[in-house]
Amino acid sequence: MNDTLDNDLTTLVPSEHHILCVDDEANILSALNRMLRLEGYEVSTCESGKEALELLKTQAFDLIITDLRMPEMDGIALLKEIKLKYPQMTRVMLTGNADLESAKAAINDGEVYKYLSKPWDEAETFVVIKEAILLTLKLREQETLNETVSSLESRLHEYFVTTIKIFSNLMEIRAPKLLTHSKNVAYLSSQTAKLLGFNEEEVQEIYISGLLHDIGKIGFSDRLLRTSAFDLPHSDFEVYRKHPAFGFACLKSLDRMKNIAATIRAHHEQLDGEGFPEGLKGEDIPKSAQILGVVETYFELMEGELTGSSMTSMQAIKALYAQGDKAFDRSILDKFLIAAKKMALNVEQQITSPPPQAAKADTPEPVAALSAPHKTNEASTKPSSYRPGRGEDPAKKDFTFKILSALVNTYSGAKIDDRRDEKSGFLWVYSGSKRSDDNQKLDDWLNKNGFIYDNKLSGWYYPFD
Repeated sequence: MNDTLDNDLTTLVPSEHHILCVDDEANILSALNRMLRLEGYEVSTCESGKEALELLKTQAFDLIITDLRMPEMDGIALLKEIKLKYPQMTRVMLTGNADLESAKAAINDGEVYKYLSKPWDEAETFVVIKEAILLTLKLREQETLNETVSSLESRLHEYFVTTIKIFSNLMEIRAPKLLTHSKNVAYLSSQTAKLLGFNEEEVQEIYISGLLHDIGKIGFSDRLLRTSAFDLPHSDFEVYRKHPAFGFACLKSLDRMKNIAATIRAHHEQLDGEGFPEGLKGEDIPKSAQILGVVETYFELMEGELTGSSMTSMQAIKALYAQGDKAFDRSILDKFLIAAKKMALNVEQQITSPPPQAAKADTPEPVAALSAPHKTNEASTKPSSYRPGRGEDPAKKDFTFKILSALVNTYSGAKIDDRRDEKSGFLWVYSGSKRSDDNQKLDDWLNKNGFIYDNKLSGWYYPFD
């Protein structure tokens, strides 16, 4: 290191550097000016601290040498002001023997690089001056480097944000509902992560993961995008199960997206290994992905994506808690519930109570994400049969239309209304008078075989074609 310093000192060119000297004694200023100019330095002089500060507003200097004792503004006050306004300029103090303690204190406080004693030794003075100028140059070089790094980081951040916007725009073009859903998932996931103690950078990554978690679906066919996961036949559901891996493939090559890509790949995995695409279990699933999985499932239940009919916020949360410690981490569910309640103040709190056993279920109107839940009659709510991560097989039925028709005809007032040829139409069954115990048996059979009760129409519908 000393060899490097010696080399720097010998290669420094005095004529390229400008020194400011400040002293209220004219003879001292004259002696400094003459000595430094003979060495080749460019020199400016001031007789007071205020004059020096005014000059610094219009000229740049590599070094300031100031006397300690001066009227109005002493050397220490001047150098404090210079350190604040011009931190890259090195500061040297000129002092008499009587003021050495003050000079040393100024050095310890960081206001002064070194001090020179009066009368000064010329050779020693030139060494101090050269070292001080080299320090100024290094400080300026470091500042330039910091500005360059800051500029590069800013540009990288802009590219990063632009990349996110591009993917978001692709989702919006391909399927507008995907982007709306993803924004909701992103926000609630980030709030849950905060409650779990994730740091700021991790929360931001989880937010972006939520925003892009369905990016793997942009390659789906129009038909696949339009169809809920609940209604997909097995062949299509196998394609659907690959969308986390597709999303991972889209993002994995981007350096700042590596953690995000890993979260997206695993957000449909479950603690018991029943998830997809890899069937990961327990701690093999990143916590960020577990958070995303809980939140997305919540919204998909409310949107009817997983069950064929929309759930209220309360019903969706109860369905999630029913899978606590099986598919989902209960500690994440607890923090998620707090975050969800902040977003929808009417979220019901009856989470851990066992679902009532009833023959019929209310079918609520479709609920927009984050809306407060519709009030339902708990006594008539059908226990959710939702099991995350598994597709339904529409072909797997316990009855045929012929069996159903024969059965309905045996009950007084019961009838079938087949609307499957209509757009979004279903097979409906009206079981007739509720005062008849026989008709209650028909209700029980319909409920057991997958029919869903609609309170408004007082009828049962089958959610498959």
